[in-house]
Amino acid sequence: MNRFHTLSAARREPEAGPGALSSLLWATLAGLLIPCVVLVVGLISLLLESRELRQASARLGANLYIQLPASFVDQPPLVQLTQLTSLAFAMAVVLSVAVWRHRRLADRRAAAITKALHQKVLKQSVRRAELEGAAAQSLNAQKLIGRHLPAVQAGLSFWYRSMPRSLFLLLGCVVLALLVHIWLAVVAVISGVMVWRMYRFVRGSDLDEVGRWELPQLRAQMAALVGRAPKMARLRAQGIAEASFQHELDQLYQKLREKDAERARVWPLMFLAASAAIAIMVIGLGLNLLETEAGLSLSSAVVLGLSLAGAVTGVWRLQSLGKKLRDSGTACDAVYSYLRRSDEATPSEQRVGLAGLRDGVEFRDVTLVDSHGQPILNHITTEFTPQSLVTLLGTDSVSPQAMVELLMGFGRPGSGEVRIDGLRLLEVHPASLAKNVMWIEPSGPLWDGTIEENLAAGSGGTISNADIVDALREVDVYDQIQRLPEGLSTYATVEGVSLSTEATYGIGLARALLHRPPILLVGEPPAPNAQLADDPCLKAIKKLVDQGSLVVMLPRRLQTLRTADRVILLNGPNLAGEGKHSDLLADSDLYRHLNYLLFNPYRPGR
Repeated sequence: MNRFHTLSAARREPEAGPGALSSLLWATLAGLLIPCVVLVVGLISLLLESRELRQASARLGANLYIQLPASFVDQPPLVQLTQLTSLAFAMAVVLSVAVWRHRRLADRRAAAITKALHQKVLKQSVRRAELEGAAAQSLNAQKLIGRHLPAVQAGLSFWYRSMPRSLFLLLGCVVLALLVHIWLAVVAVISGVMVWRMYRFVRGSDLDEVGRWELPQLRAQMAALVGRAPKMARLRAQGIAEASFQHELDQLYQKLREKDAERARVWPLMFLAASAAIAIMVIGLGLNLLETEAGLSLSSAVVLGLSLAGAVTGVWRLQSLGKKLRDSGTACDAVYSYLRRSDEATPSEQRVGLAGLRDGVEFRDVTLVDSHGQPILNHITTEFTPQSLVTLLGTDSVSPQAMVELLMGFGRPGSGEVRIDGLRLLEVHPASLAKNVMWIEPSGPLWDGTIEENLAAGSGGTISNADIVDALREVDVYDQIQRLPEGLSTYATVEGVSLSTEATYGIGLARALLHRPPILLVGEPPAPNAQLADDPCLKAIKKLVDQGSLVVMLPRRLQTLRTADRVILLNGPNLAGEGKHSDLLADSDLYRHLNYLLFNPYRPGR
């Protein structure tokens, strides 16, 4: 694969368009100004060499002639030098501005593209959550936002900074060198390529493989032998451990000697090769300098040397770009692989709506596996009826959380199905599901906005301030909110740093009291250290149940288990039992053990 096509998908984003023309103009100016500066420096060198410029045409190479205006030729040598130096300085200033503007535009375009990709990741995560689950999207987002997207932005920025500026620099300097003297330029290019190829050949990739793989492996084997040596000594192995360790030690230092020997020969050989190339160039240049009038001058040698240096800089920039694209290309592939739409999802326009909950929710032989094929849920069959409080308790948190995510429409069972009022969950429109299912967690959840906006959002203006106050009083957080400087108008962030966990959890429950969702899913926070005899949050949940809601909870408090109409017990991915708290305590050793681990205040370590 051509490495210079690795970011083509990102560079085709609509956000790459704005600023493209101005970026091209600044890149052209920055790339071609350097050969122009070299020409001016060549004229300065020719002026210093000949002490004056009296001819209308200044010769800087075999085929390189610069036409000088008559007004410049008639000036005294010192004035000529001042004008040429001022011109070189002015060009350097323009070059600096061009490089700065080009860099700013490159960074701005890369940032705009990457910012748009962040938005696409958010939208795609909502869609893919319907297939893979919400937890999987969190892991994907950590990789994409934490590692891949920054790599894509860095690669795009380097691309826009290098292309086409470095290409213009390379072409301009090569053309200039060829105009000075074709054969000397060709010899210089061939010599440089041969020296580089020789360096790659002498250094090779074996040194990297030895340092990256073989030496760590040998050291790991030696460490393992040291760990086993005491046990082998008990077996009276007659020095087997020492002999094995000595063998590995000899191998390690043999590899180190080979590595040191290879490294020791690289730079002497490179010095000899570079010296030979320089000697050939000096002899060729000397032959031209010592010829008749057709020969080169010292100013021509200056122009040739600076042109070759500029060409080397352009090649180095392009090579650095290739290395950068190797990493950013992989990251770009990962991003667009995630953004690729899946055909497995049912189109939203073909799904049906849901008007409340009448019959209940049914899990029919549901099996769910993770990305490694390990079961999360294994042939789960159960049902949830309206006007009931059901808790999910398991030996690990993954399986109960997976059941809750399935109820929210996230994830797709490998086998079996989830039905709501007889409808397959996959046939229910996500927007309709969002209106009928509400999720509450210890953090609320809260989004950026005032507390009042968090509570009344989505109501269409039907919720009054008095309703909000009553709901907050029911969950016993109104007084705490009123103590805030701005009360209900306090701006709450996603982190909710100004509110306690009990307060954010209470706000979430107050939102449920105001909206009365048919299905309420609750992730309960741990009980506070000083528990009240009556939990106002649990009372609010019971009120919703009495009003007809189905409440499914992930419990963290013993009182919740005691109050629940039914407890579903999971042992890993398997259904281990279900029933009232008291019945499971009497019949299930696993349930008693979990209660001891979670709620016994006298258990050691609590």
